Amino acid sequence: MRHTKRTTGNTPKRPALQFDPNSLLWIGLRLTVLSTRYMSPVNALLEHDRGLSRDDVTVTVCLSITNATSAQEIVRYTGRPKNSVSRSVTSLEERGFLRRYSDARDRRSSKLSLTARGQRLFDLIAACFVERDGLLLDPLSQQERRDFNRLLNKIATSSAKWPER
Repeated sequence: MRHTKRTTGNTPKRPALQFDPNSLLWIGLRLTVLSTRYMSPVNALLEHDRGLSRDDVTVTVCLSITNATSAQEIVRYTGRPKNSVSRSVTSLEERGFLRRYSDARDRRSSKLSLTARGQRLFDLIAACFVERDGLLLDPLSQQERRDFNRLLNKIATSSAKWPER
C-alpha cells in the first residue's frame, strides 16, 4: 500500500526564493525563469493566433535581424536543433512566409529570405517583443539598461564558443 503525506490548510508555504539573491549561484535557474516569463506569453499568443511554433518565430526573427541566410547559420546562431530549424523552414516556406533558393556559390546549400508576407509576420512578432522588452527593462534606470545591454551582448557573443555538452 502506498502512503502519501496529507497536507492540511495549516501547512506553511515555502518562500519563492531560498537562496541569497546576491549570490552568483543559480544564475542559470534565474535565467530560465526569466526567459520563461518573457517568452511564454509571446509563444502562446503567436501559436494561438498565427499557428507559429517557437522555432517558426526564431527562424523569422533570425532572417530579419541577423545576417543569417541559411538554416545552418540559424542553427549556429541560436543553438536550436537542426531538425527543429529545418522543420520550421519547411513550414514557413509552405505557408508563404519565406522562400528558399539555391546558393549560387554552393548548389548543395539553400539561401533563405522572408517574403513580403513573412516581413509582415516579423512586424507582428517584433511588436510582441517590444512589449516584453518594456516589461523586462522597466525596473532599470537608463544607465542600468545600457549596462545590461552591454553585458548581455558580451555574454551572448562568448556563449557561441561554449561546448555543446
